[in-house]
Amino acid sequence: MRLAFVSAMVGYPWGGCEELWSQAAGRLHDEGYQVTASVARWPTLPPKIAALVEKGVRVSLRRGRFDGLLGKIRFKLTSVSRTERADKIRYLRRQAGALVVISQGGYSDGLEWMKASRDLDLPYVAIVHSNSEAWWPEDDQIPELTDAYRAAKRVYYVSRRNLQLLEDQLGEDLPNAEVVWNPCNVDFGNPPAWPAVNGTWKVAQVGQLHPPTKGQDLLLRALARPQWSNRPVEVIFFGEGSSEGGLRRLAEKLKLKNVMFRGHVNDIRRVWEKNHLLVMPSRQEGLPLALVEAFRCERPAVATDVGDTAELVVDGETGFVAPAPTVSFVAEALERAWERRQEWQPMGQAARARAERLIPQDPVGNFCDRLLQIAQHG
Repeated sequence: MRLAFVSAMVGYPWGGCEELWSQAAGRLHDEGYQVTASVARWPTLPPKIAALVEKGVRVSLRRGRFDGLLGKIRFKLTSVSRTERADKIRYLRRQAGALVVISQGGYSDGLEWMKASRDLDLPYVAIVHSNSEAWWPEDDQIPELTDAYRAAKRVYYVSRRNLQLLEDQLGEDLPNAEVVWNPCNVDFGNPPAWPAVNGTWKVAQVGQLHPPTKGQDLLLRALARPQWSNRPVEVIFFGEGSSEGGLRRLAEKLKLKNVMFRGHVNDIRRVWEKNHLLVMPSRQEGLPLALVEAFRCERPAVATDVGDTAELVVDGETGFVAPAPTVSFVAEALERAWERRQEWQPMGQAARARAERLIPQDPVGNFCDRLLQIAQHG
């Protein structure tokens, strides 16, 4: 039995949406199945892709727009669709008899992969990690999107709300669609101990530094309100991204003295050994891994009501929900959280209990079982 994985994510070498397919590919390879993968070529291979190569997974690197100076010049002078399509077709033609697993960030990132698989008569499934009202398709895009999703053996979404939004955007239901869970980097073992306050409450913002999706600018603006200047609180940004410099400059412009940037941390438990509360002012999400990780570590959250965040964050019980990603709503949710800071620890315990009820113990194994069932019957 053969499975061919495709990472259709664009713009970044690695992100949270890569975890599900890459872990599934590694596990299925370890179980003896024939597994290949196609990923975009970047100057440095992401460590988890390198780990797949070390396992023996055959990874094909596609040409991309960031392959050095010559690559950038070629990108400007050559039709992107022509060069990228050639790589897609070349990879897929070698996958005769395989189930193609196409992982994408937004709903259209993997469209060309779906169309090429369909044209080559290869069975395929699509994983979609994010959606937004801002991505509403134009009328001339809807037929090919609808046809591509209809032809998929399954369409997997990591957010029920984002799936419903896609069906609204297409103007019809997708009976072949299902919701799956992403894995995270914290298991259900013992959570880290609750940190001592020692006069200062510590709040963590965890995620890629990218305001259009993660909304860090909203948080900084909310913290610029006068009442926060003298409160015993530190807000620490964990993560990297192309907007880090801009966010640092914004924090300086707003004269925020209680905001720090600490970069990426490989072991997320280290973050929660020292911090009391997660804040996620996102404009766009599926079901964020950072939220699941915080809940497994018994930390409550302040989060915006986007994607399926509110399935975990029950306002006043496991955290505080901002109804929409605006400065006013984020500020109001933060204020309510601050007023109840003495309850953060029991709220974190309730958060972990909710995560245990809703999230499968082994999301990757669950996903692998679904893929194998389709591959066997397809």
